[in-house]
Amino acid sequence: MGTESKSKFITELPMETQEILNDIAYPVNRNDIIEQARKSGAIPDIMRGFGMLPDRQYNSAEDVAEELHIIYLGPPSEKA
Repeated sequence: MGTESKSKFITELPMETQEILNDIAYPVNRNDIIEQARKSGAIPDIMRGFGMLPDRQYNSAEDVAEELHIIYLGPPSEKA
């Protein structure tokens, strides 16, 4: 999987989620993401998604987007 396929995950997210993730200074952990979302006034559905993230370090918005993809849709397919 190259950078192309990783960056597509961010475009699958709702615009509000993309904006929150793009406003964060990485690296961050789950609690940092949740705090930023809270400060941004994120709706409950977005907060719930961030709350389901594994507690680990995220190095970019794409890292978070890929993890959200796995949470909601399962691991990405290796097929093109």
